[in-house]
Amino acid sequence: MATNAVLARRRLAQGLRRYRQRAGLTIEDLARELECSGAKVSRMETGIAGIRLHDVPPIARVLELDDAELTELTELTRRARGKEWWHEFTDVVPPDSATFYGLEDGAASVRLHTTSLIPGLLQTADYARALLGAAHDATRAVWERRLELRLHRQRILDRENPPALTVLLDEAVLHREIGGPDVAAGQWRHVLHRVETAGVRVRVIPFRAPVHEAEGVTFTIFEFGHEDLTSVVYAEQPVQNLFVDEPEAVGVYAAALAAAENAATSIEDSLAMIAKRAGGGR
Repeated sequence: MATNAVLARRRLAQGLRRYRQRAGLTIEDLARELECSGAKVSRMETGIAGIRLHDVPPIARVLELDDAELTELTELTRRARGKEWWHEFTDVVPPDSATFYGLEDGAASVRLHTTSLIPGLLQTADYARALLGAAHDATRAVWERRLELRLHRQRILDRENPPALTVLLDEAVLHREIGGPDVAAGQWRHVLHRVETAGVRVRVIPFRAPVHEAEGVTFTIFEFGHEDLTSVVYAEQPVQNLFVDEPEAVGVYAAALAAAENAATSIEDSLAMIAKRAGGGR
């Protein structure tokens, strides 16, 4: 699992909470020992405020961290304050985008349900260009940089150990010819290529499938395989996108995704449907 600045910040926050609870201290107890406010400790444990290097030694002393834990806490604090590749694109994307890119970049597993579009990790340049070019609030220079960003994100699938990507597509996605029939056919050929080369799992939820809990909602679940990194849901909203990490709420989305998967056709039948579209069929 890659540890970038976004994940380092989350590991710090969740690790601090775990160490505090292990020590049997409340937030107020820790704040009193550190001679700061309980609000500051709370902000550190939720990731709203980062831990600074000068905070680490007193935290380690109060929570009785061993040498290995102190070293890890120090390194994570340094990493959390670093810049990642996506920061060079912050001028052309919404402010909260860095969190999304960091979660995606460091996830061990990415599972998503989509109702109308092929997800960004699987889009061809032509397909993405057709989507981005439709934005009326951006110049050509801006959406070309957004395209560059989108293609850069896809490099995670070419890693030696890529994340396990599972995509559940509503059948409607198969019939939307974004960019025209040639672009659409090329896009579906690319999806088949990614299935073969990156171990991507794609399943289609057919029109005849019964209504399920994820109906009409596009969302992604990021999983990390680390005790200090709980799963996070990213849900697309009309006005503001939503990040959810409360276990009970994540469980609701996980159940909805499982229901969507139960409604989907088999992988073999799904790939046959995609292959038909890749050949220009309807």
